Amino acid sequence: MGLRRRARRRSSLLKSEEGSISVLTLGLFMISLITLLIITNISTAFQAKRALTQATEAAAQRGVRNLDLESYYQDQYDLTRLAINIVGDAEEDPGIPIDCKKGIVDAVSALRDWSSQKGSWNRDDLTEISIKAVDCDGYQLSLQTSAVVKLPFFIPFIGLEQITIFSTVGTIDERKRTTNYYGVNIG
Repeated sequence: MGLRRRARRRSSLLKSEEGSISVLTLGLFMISLITLLIITNISTAFQAKRALTQATEAAAQRGVRNLDLESYYQDQYDLTRLAINIVGDAEEDPGIPIDCKKGIVDAVSALRDWSSQKGSWNRDDLTEISIKAVDCDGYQLSLQTSAVVKLPFFIPFIGLEQITIFSTVGTIDERKRTTNYYGVNIG
């Protein structure tokens, strides 16, 4: 009799639904927690990518400020060029020529300064900032940078502690459109 009673009790416990809400609640809590951790990691990576892109843009802009004076003043304007421009057969403006050697040095220096300084605008989780490629064609300067982002939460089943992000930026320097031609305001 004792064995039958135990068997019935086990059978009734297995069929009983007591405690099933606790298991569901615990499961939903774990799913919510894992989702929150993943979203936090994604947000951290997104913010770090934005910071790296802004730093790369600032470095590229610092590089294009270096004017190549020889190319800029190569075609001196005279009265013949003025007459041609006034009648509407003006030349196309390719942009402002950049001294590529000085521009690249300035861009690399700007990125190095940004990565070495600590401040509220620099992220602590963004490390190993490096320049992967620099290209200058005389009118455009482009930079490709990379950095390692340390994620705030390690999630065991994903296995990511850090990720590498990349940013590519190109910039040119343009002349301002004006109605002042050769020192004479038209319009």
